[in-house]
Amino acid sequence: MLEFDLEQKIDLEIKMREGSTKLLAACRHQAQTLEAAKNLLTSNERMSAYMAELQRRKKDPPARPLGTQPCLARVSLSDLRMPLIWRDTDHFKNKGDYRRFAVFCLARIGTEIYDTTLLCPVDRSLTDLTFPDILFFNNIPSDFEFKLEVYSHILQDDLSIASTPRKIKKTIHSSISRTVGKKLAASLKDELNTGKIGPHFELMATARLSLDEVHDSIHTHDLQVENLENRSHQLPLFGHFCCRLAAQPDCISQEVCSGDILILDGENRAGQWSPVWAQLQAFRLDVWSKREDWEQGQDPLRSITVDRNTLIQPKKSKEITISNLREGKEDPSIIRLKTTDEQQKWIRCLVQHTKDHFRWKHAAENVMEIQSPGSTRHSFTRQLRQGSLYDETPLIESVNSDYHRPTVQEIFGMTPSTSLSSCASSSSSPTFRERSYSSGGGNKGRVSATGTVRSHWPFTRNNQE
Repeated sequence: MLEFDLEQKIDLEIKMREGSTKLLAACRHQAQTLEAAKNLLTSNERMSAYMAELQRRKKDPPARPLGTQPCLARVSLSDLRMPLIWRDTDHFKNKGDYRRFAVFCLARIGTEIYDTTLLCPVDRSLTDLTFPDILFFNNIPSDFEFKLEVYSHILQDDLSIASTPRKIKKTIHSSISRTVGKKLAASLKDELNTGKIGPHFELMATARLSLDEVHDSIHTHDLQVENLENRSHQLPLFGHFCCRLAAQPDCISQEVCSGDILILDGENRAGQWSPVWAQLQAFRLDVWSKREDWEQGQDPLRSITVDRNTLIQPKKSKEITISNLREGKEDPSIIRLKTTDEQQKWIRCLVQHTKDHFRWKHAAENVMEIQSPGSTRHSFTRQLRQGSLYDETPLIESVNSDYHRPTVQEIFGMTPSTSLSSCASSSSSPTFRERSYSSGGGNKGRVSATGTVRSHWPFTRNNQE
């Protein structure tokens, strides 16, 4: 059944690939051509992943699942940003490096591969690659490996036959012999079949993350930049990126086991068994007096922790002991089931729940929000400078812990909405803001009577106070 599902996915990607290839040959506009080339590369990567997984399964058939299976999870990627590094003459003076790029990313876990929005054009006026996408992965095991791939295409005049206007194509075909025309048609057919038609995206950088890197907030990670033979095609990546990679085990949001049980906790010394309805979920065993109370949203009568430190022990008479340490002392809770089969089922679920808590580490201890993809697919629009990682990077080493290091925005007196064009057209000697220093010496610059320092920078023409 799993092999049939993979074969269906392969068949779908073959059709998508054929459609993208035909679209590439018919595209007239650059934006359409780049998008079609991106879709073609994504389909090729998916198809390769599906075929490799299909071969692996045929070589090593998966064993039949026995008992309770490990908990899977949902993983989401969002807030993906990559700083670019340009020379000061390129970015601030808007001259020098004239290159423009089209950039997108592939994010993959196993056979699940998703592409981001295509950013185009990316040039020296941008300090960050900001992707608005929220990518969602389902049914992910705890030992997953998340791989991020950055692809780029340098924008230049495309001289391939695919981008030639139809009138010019007709002129070419009418001006050559039939023999040459057949060879040309055969070469175009081979180009379509090999997927070499249209723009070629090159792999710029890769990154690999695991469960250890998941977090509920945005974190910075290393980016492995690839070495290209043609250095002029190299995207000026800084070597780092930030994103929010979150994971939430399914057993937190989904019920693991439930049913009617009898409970006898440590506080009930009389030995009276109380009939309750119990639910195992989110590493707790919650009990209500009856199922209707749970359906009405009432608070449970009691919650018993079931995590990596919980000890599960089967007992005679269809009983199970659930022990936790409280204030250094063992706090046992005893439940009884109606039949031996139910006892075995609850033991399997409880033990697996403790293993899942250990397996998912901090993702099980702190519930992370999994953002919904929603309507994040929209075209790339060039925005004004705002919230850039470049602006947030301090340029002056701090004198002591109390001194605030000014950023690029503060030094140049720019607001978040200040555009690069206005910055480039401004005076060659920018006005610098006065920064207050705390007590202490060793600072370069002129100190006024009010205790402020007016900095002098080597790239200014006139050292103005």
